[in-house]
Amino acid sequence: MKAKKLLFFCSLICFVIASCEGDTPIPPGAGEKVQLSAAIEGLQTRASGSTWDKGDAIGVYMKKSGEALGPSAIVQNTKYETTGTSTFLPAKGATTITFPLDGSNVDFIGYYPYKEMIANLTYPIDLSNQSVQSDIDLLYSDNAKAFNSGKPNVNMLFSHQLAKITLTIEHKFIPNLNGIEVIITNAGINANFNLTDGTLSAPSATGNIACMVASDGATAEAILLPTSSLNGMELWFLLDDETFKYPLSSVPEIQSFDKSTRYIYNVFLDSDRIPAVTVGTISNWIEGPSTNATVPTTNENPPIIPGSKRSPYTVIQAQEYQGKAGVWVEGYIVGYFSSSSMNSFSTNLSGDVSQSNLALADNQGETDLARIIPVMLGTRSARNALNLRDNPDNFDKKVKIRGDLGTYFSAPGLRDINAYEFIEP
Repeated sequence: MKAKKLLFFCSLICFVIASCEGDTPIPPGAGEKVQLSAAIEGLQTRASGSTWDKGDAIGVYMKKSGEALGPSAIVQNTKYETTGTSTFLPAKGATTITFPLDGSNVDFIGYYPYKEMIANLTYPIDLSNQSVQSDIDLLYSDNAKAFNSGKPNVNMLFSHQLAKITLTIEHKFIPNLNGIEVIITNAGINANFNLTDGTLSAPSATGNIACMVASDGATAEAILLPTSSLNGMELWFLLDDETFKYPLSSVPEIQSFDKSTRYIYNVFLDSDRIPAVTVGTISNWIEGPSTNATVPTTNENPPIIPGSKRSPYTVIQAQEYQGKAGVWVEGYIVGYFSSSSMNSFSTNLSGDVSQSNLALADNQGETDLARIIPVMLGTRSARNALNLRDNPDNFDKKVKIRGDLGTYFSAPGLRDINAYEFIEP
């Protein structure tokens, strides 16, 4: 009797389980972790020159195979990182992507660089700051299709969605062009990229873009929006007190900038400050045409780039534009902070003067904290040259400082200084 009851009980349990799960068994390996690897198509633009840099992060979506990417996607904008190889793993705190339990096929879509907030599957593009090229080099992948728990190794291929211009600059007599500025005018600055179908919108804003220039002035680079016409776009070279410009549309062989394509211009400056420009190579980031062009000097006023060395932000503007990196701010050294609080502002140069920071304002003698920004003297060179303990004569001197605008002492500040220059009265 007990054996019959036990048999009945076991049968009942099996019936309940079968009723809950249906007739479809769970395939072996279902729920397995996705093994994700990623490569970049064509020539790389990574800062290191390799495929990926340590800490690079991509955003990954997983959706039912064959369906369009939408709000119902199985996985939404999950952050995966690499240590510098082609293998990507979940970032700290991110969800590990696993395959569906039913063994069905899924597709993957990814983009780089990762953004935490993606609204309506639209990636916002802002090319106004070119100081770190990898931060704005948009990559996109939609090749990884029909994967499942039986085929867990997902290989994503990313391609560049923007264009790139590289300038090599030489002077016949001046070996070091330190301080040269290169500006592209009338360029698209803002646009939106649709992660659903990989399309790029028309520019929502245009303006002037300051190229990223090497410290010796030998090279300059810019990431640009693709465009079907270069009419109205100009290259400006600003060296010392001389300026000259070059209409990009003057090269017959290149009348557009295509996505995934890099355009190399070789610029030669002679003793008369007239550059000869050679369009060297077009690469799929395909050897291309080359040509020479002579660019005359001009008496026109050069374009203005707010936050550049020639047109630095004021202190009040620096408070307004927090979050911008690699910009110049101009002001007077009006004091320092004795602790990590704005309320510790001091002008007393006879006490324990801090070496790690200074206070910057638009006017000499300023004491209103609402009109002062704290400046972090993080690097040794900046600290040695600017701090008021070792350099009391710097008090009330005017200075230009290049760094990143970000919170310091719980207030709008200037951090990560990489250049400075005193302004003589």
